[in-house]
Amino acid sequence: MSVFKKLIRKELGEVNYNKYFTYIQKNLKNKSLESKEVFEDIYTRLKDKDIESIARMHDRLNDAMLLAFRISKNYMFAVVFYIAASTFILLKGLVPMIAITALGTMSVLFLMKTYEFVLNKYCFIDAQIVLVYKSVLEKIILGHVKRRNL
Repeated sequence: MSVFKKLIRKELGEVNYNKYFTYIQKNLKNKSLESKEVFEDIYTRLKDKDIESIARMHDRLNDAMLLAFRISKNYMFAVVFYIAASTFILLKGLVPMIAITALGTMSVLFLMKTYEFVLNKYCFIDAQIVLVYKSVLEKIILGHVKRRNL
């Protein structure tokens, strides 16, 4: 499960996530990035929450975005490490059984890292939902700041 999917399901519920996913997916098929209905639905759900809850939600969103960025950034390190370690093992001339075991274990771990990377890199619909969610949170926070400054 992508980082963004986990966040939205946790914050807004699985039913709402599925509803937003289906709506945005349908709009993508129609070549439209319109997500006004999703924005209004999320805004309606969150507008009456206290500002501390909204701020915590915003912090969790920022943490999720940083985690998604870190996964992408660390993947390049994993690729380089996998290639270097595989080359080292092959050139070292280890006992074949040890070399095969080491290469097999590294390959499985690298495939898991690749799966995590691809899942988070290409979750376009989840990213769309997160962008709408971020817009709603920022609108609520800015509205609160404006009311406080009046």
